[in-house]
Amino acid sequence: MDTVTHALAGYAIAKTGLTRDTGRWGLTAGVLASVFPDVDSLLGPFLGTQFTVRYHRGLTNSLFLAVPFSLFLAWLFGKISGKKRYWTFFLIWFLEILVHNFLDLVTSYGTMILSPLSWERFALDWVFVIDLFLAGIFLFFVLAMQIWKSKSKVLARLSVVLATLYISLCAGNHFWALSVARSYAVEQGLEAENIASLPQPLSPFHWANYIVTEDTIYRGLVNLSGKHERTASPEGSLLGQVWAQYQPIHLLSYEPWHKFDESRWVESSLVLEGVKTFLWFARFPVVRYEGSPNREHRVTFFDLRFGGITGRKPFLYEVIFDPKGGIVFQGFRRDYRGKGTPVRK
Repeated sequence: MDTVTHALAGYAIAKTGLTRDTGRWGLTAGVLASVFPDVDSLLGPFLGTQFTVRYHRGLTNSLFLAVPFSLFLAWLFGKISGKKRYWTFFLIWFLEILVHNFLDLVTSYGTMILSPLSWERFALDWVFVIDLFLAGIFLFFVLAMQIWKSKSKVLARLSVVLATLYISLCAGNHFWALSVARSYAVEQGLEAENIASLPQPLSPFHWANYIVTEDTIYRGLVNLSGKHERTASPEGSLLGQVWAQYQPIHLLSYEPWHKFDESRWVESSLVLEGVKTFLWFARFPVVRYEGSPNREHRVTFFDLRFGGITGRKPFLYEVIFDPKGGIVFQGFRRDYRGKGTPVRK
């Protein structure tokens, strides 16, 4: 979940009565605790995309470290504030960190909640990583609390209830979309190694279904609440073009993506540590090889779960070889100073 939504949720939860007699210090602790696990992202701009991919949502999101973090930060806040309410501060920090971990877990990015014992990424795939509806629920009630201060506790609790109901709606829609993907795989006789359904931006009824076979990934964009086909005109808005990708269940089609291009340059890339890290991070990796006029060989890796917006593919990883096989560049495209090459399907 994005940091703004975490902060809004943290404020609302703190106002439910969690802060007790700690006053503004408790409220401050609640908001800081709600964004604390994202502190690792502050290092990303300095250490690069590789660091972000490998470590973001790692140790700071660990369930095993939530108690030690909370014990220390509660002690620190007690010292700074001068309030002898250690266990109240501990409860604030601990619950807010757990809520943060849960809100990260319901997205599809992947959260290493068992680190450092396990670096596996867990994802419930219920809510899009930036969900305007969820953020809007908290924002509305946070603003309402500023107007009706005497009703803050009631409004805060109502916001938590509505947010929980919204997440439950998304969880139900996820189960629905997943059943659609499974039915298609059975109907087409696909030997699926993995079937997943990921939330999409702007609507809790928009989902991207993925069916993974040995050498192909099938992706279908479905609008669960749709009844009629959507079309987009070239002159239409970007929002209209994005929404037109999602079709009703009875009109849903799946686009096949061949996983790996056959090339010795692809094979040479797969042994590199950076590529291994990318493949550990990616859930639906696709690899493309492309030669260039200057005889360089470019191998591009991307993850289909980030392909929801036409023309946008974040987390592109590239390996560029010179004609003799030496590595000119390896890393994420956003960290590359040279000119990028369009990725072909």
